[in-house]
Amino acid sequence: MATLTPKKSFVSSPCWAFVAVAMAACAVMLGTCLQVWSPAYGLTRFIPIGREFEQRGIAVYRATPKYVPPTRWGFDGQLYAEMALDPLLRDPGMKTALDDPAYRADRILLPWLAWLGGLGRPFWVLNVYAALNPLFWLAYGVILYRLFRPYGWAGVAGFAAMLLTCGVIESTFKSLTDFPAFVLMTLAAMIGGSVGAGVLSLAALAREINLIGLVGVLEFDGPWREALGRNLRRIAIAAVPLALWFWYVRWRLPAEGGVPVLERIRASMMGDNINWPLHAIGRKLEEVIAVIRQGGVDWPHFYKSTPLHALLTIVATLTQCLYLLTHREWKNRLWRVGLVFVPLFLCIAYQVWYNHFTVTRHALPITLAFNLLLAARPNRQWLIWFIMGNCFVPYGIYKFVGFGLQTPHPVEFAVSAALPPGVAIDASFGAGWTGVEWNSQRSWRWATGPRATLLLANGGRSALEVELAGSVLGAAPRDLRVSAPGADLWQGRLEAQPVPLRTRKFTVPPGTIVVTFETAPPEAGGGARSFRISDLSVVVTPPQR
Repeated sequence: MATLTPKKSFVSSPCWAFVAVAMAACAVMLGTCLQVWSPAYGLTRFIPIGREFEQRGIAVYRATPKYVPPTRWGFDGQLYAEMALDPLLRDPGMKTALDDPAYRADRILLPWLAWLGGLGRPFWVLNVYAALNPLFWLAYGVILYRLFRPYGWAGVAGFAAMLLTCGVIESTFKSLTDFPAFVLMTLAAMIGGSVGAGVLSLAALAREINLIGLVGVLEFDGPWREALGRNLRRIAIAAVPLALWFWYVRWRLPAEGGVPVLERIRASMMGDNINWPLHAIGRKLEEVIAVIRQGGVDWPHFYKSTPLHALLTIVATLTQCLYLLTHREWKNRLWRVGLVFVPLFLCIAYQVWYNHFTVTRHALPITLAFNLLLAARPNRQWLIWFIMGNCFVPYGIYKFVGFGLQTPHPVEFAVSAALPPGVAIDASFGAGWTGVEWNSQRSWRWATGPRATLLLANGGRSALEVELAGSVLGAAPRDLRVSAPGADLWQGRLEAQPVPLRTRKFTVPPGTIVVTFETAPPEAGGGARSFRISDLSVVVTPPQR
């Protein structure tokens, strides 16, 4: 067992304190699961499925009932859920169903667990997959209790902070592999030895980067010859299953263009998520400060503020890294695991920091090592370190509860007229937009630059006369121009408050046209988002009979 010797001790905490905290956290987890569940779709609302991947999925995936919101792309969890329907990757459609087949297929543990738990029945398999993060959370609670129980009331605080920390929550409501892989890696370090290496092999099959958790099962004490033999055996136990599966995936899903083996391994382990140290954090910090200066925080409802939480995430994760670097416990296996993730975390690229919630799941080993080490050292600075290192936790819980209470988001486009048979028009967002965001009343998207497009598709045989209506606001004051081929439709000044948008009437011939939204580029330091559009509707003038 990887434990620390407390430097000092607060008053010993009774068991009921841990039980009370665990019951409160369990109520949050169970409450969200119950809110998400529906008789028609089960728990599949936890799987962020996009229309694009639904349409190009394998046949059994398309045919299985599941919750599919009106979003285009969805998120990574949908790809692992689809693999759970064919964990041996035998369906030739898998090559086009996945965005990066070999990269995704390396993370096969959760798809296999879902297939086994669902007895191969597609609807059951998808629901078991959606439930895996909450099920791992139950085991995680037991692990945390074993780790934090020796450290009194400081241990209770660390236990509470870790149960629903942001990385756990993000992995859970997006059905990702990060949290289950982290739980297995933590268990491997606690057990140690060859058995721990075997558990680590499972963590690597869930998320291959967790193989660096080997530092938690290897020996670093003499006699060196015996230690070397044991370490080589543990490396083999942890790495061989992943290597065998890696080669099976490349045989079943060969890469195009003869990519070198070492490059495949690098891409599988890290993708394009690595950059210079602190580069992405500095860029994100600059962006967040600019948004806050421009009034991007609704201070009366600060607990809902995404920019403020992004700032707190930067503060918390850097605090955790700093604490691990300045408080060394080399003999503790979990500290070593947390430490080895620090340089990787500091080098994460901006595309991961763009949605700052994403980085919290990458930081899970660091967050655990920080809270565990801090609980064992409850000195006078303990409270300051604890608050700074966990200041992002409340927003994550708020977001998780809100996800459960959130109704499925409204349709992004409304057609304002009842159209006669044979007349149809469809709208979809083209290039230049973020994913859809929503609350119980409305949905919206942000433009990521000075130009974004909207696609209008007339499925009938005759031209239609339409208008676009909605509301727009700018991340900073700027002008916006809306145009269609050969016609200017609307022009106005954007402010920080919503401005009504209603274009003049224009003609959409049979087929698809592109409507363009153009504005001034974001001001220096103004962040990546330029303007937001919401409540969009297509107002159709019914054809004359």
